Amino acid sequence: MTLSYPNKLLSFDPSTSYRSRALSELNNLCYEINDSKFKLRNSLQYYLRKYRELLDIPRLCRALAVPGELAEQFIEASDKPKEYLDGLDKVSQITNQISTILNDYLKDISSTAGLAKTQLTTRQKEAIYNDINELFVYLKMYYDIESVRLDLLLSDEYPCGNPFDHIVDIMIRGAIITRFKYVSRDGFLPPHERVVSYHILDYSSPSRNEQVLAVHVEGDKKFSMYKKWGDGDEKLRPFYPEYRDTVIRWGKDEAQDVVLHRGKRYGAEEFLY
Repeated sequence: MTLSYPNKLLSFDPSTSYRSRALSELNNLCYEINDSKFKLRNSLQYYLRKYRELLDIPRLCRALAVPGELAEQFIEASDKPKEYLDGLDKVSQITNQISTILNDYLKDISSTAGLAKTQLTTRQKEAIYNDINELFVYLKMYYDIESVRLDLLLSDEYPCGNPFDHIVDIMIRGAIITRFKYVSRDGFLPPHERVVSYHILDYSSPSRNEQVLAVHVEGDKKFSMYKKWGDGDEKLRPFYPEYRDTVIRWGKDEAQDVVLHRGKRYGAEEFLY
């Protein structure tokens, strides 16, 4: 096991990354976010091709887990040096910082929506805490891959480096959620799998005081839509008229159904995470 401790973890400051931003500030990040998403997509093509037969669904979303699982299996079969365990502690510290910051954010959004009192449902809370746990999974996969990818026994499995390096870059720019989802625009089919990320937005006005999640779709030059954290993507609302007919769903069939049937088949709460 050849340890390569990642400096990116040392420079990751959750209090800077996970703060509420204005829409104009988020839009200014789009070039960098798109660059990371493009690199993430390209780096996963190797795993999609090589492990296509083993994936339950041959899509980039499923391929995303493969490089981290390869590293984790190799580490479990090896003697873990103290340096690795120390680094794992750093991953846990960062995750705890993120969790504290996001829990404070949740207190805000559960107390005010507009200027009215509201409470998060149990289902919303479960979805949210799954999102927070996924941030830890991403950081650990990033760290595990960095710890082993230069080892001669595994180096061929990482021809494009560490795919999670690009996910961490998206997280550094405030993404609470980063996933591959199917996106359809203006009623066109079939929907295409895109990297979609969700970032905290201060969406306030004289009559409204809201902290919401703004959505960026891979390739877009600006953030397109927003929703309350914990809501399903069926509740997304556009910032700009050109995104009014955008459909984002976890599965291809769900996205196609919404486009073809205007979503009448599904209820108000889908939680397609």
